[in-house]
Amino acid sequence: MGRFQAGADGGQPFDTPTRTPRLLLREGDEESGGVDGAWWPRTDNLTSELHDLVTVLAPRLGATTRVSFDWNALSRSQRRIDAPDGIEVTGSLPDQPPRVMYVFGPHDRPLRLLVISPAMTADVAHSQMRTAVGTGVDQPQ
Repeated sequence: MGRFQAGADGGQPFDTPTRTPRLLLREGDEESGGVDGAWWPRTDNLTSELHDLVTVLAPRLGATTRVSFDWNALSRSQRRIDAPDGIEVTGSLPDQPPRVMYVFGPHDRPLRLLVISPAMTADVAHSQMRTAVGTGVDQPQ
C-alpha cells in the first residue's frame, strides 16, 4: 500500500492508487434499488485496499467519511485506515445486506458496492460485476 499525502487538516486526499481497484460503477444518475457498483478486491485483507478504493471513488463521492461492512478477521486485525485518514471504519449496519459495502461521503448517502470474493476466477468475477451493475441485482449467485 502506498503512502498518502495528507491534506492540510490530515487524511484525504490520498496519493494516486498504488494498484487500480477492480471496480465497476453504475452511471451516477442511474437509480438502483440494489447496488451502485461492484468491487473485486485482490486480497482477503479488504482494509489494506481501502486507500486505493477511496481514492478512485473521490470524484463521484467526495471525501469518504465512513465505510461499513461485515469485515473478516484478517481485515479487522490488519487495518490500514488510521485516525488521520478521517474515515470511520465500522461493522455492517442492521439492514445492510451481506457482501455489500457501504461507503459514505460527506452527505451521509452511501455508495453501495457488492464485494466480489478475491478467490473468484476472472470470468466469474467479471460476470458478477456486470450483473450487479447492469441489472440492479443485489447479489448475483
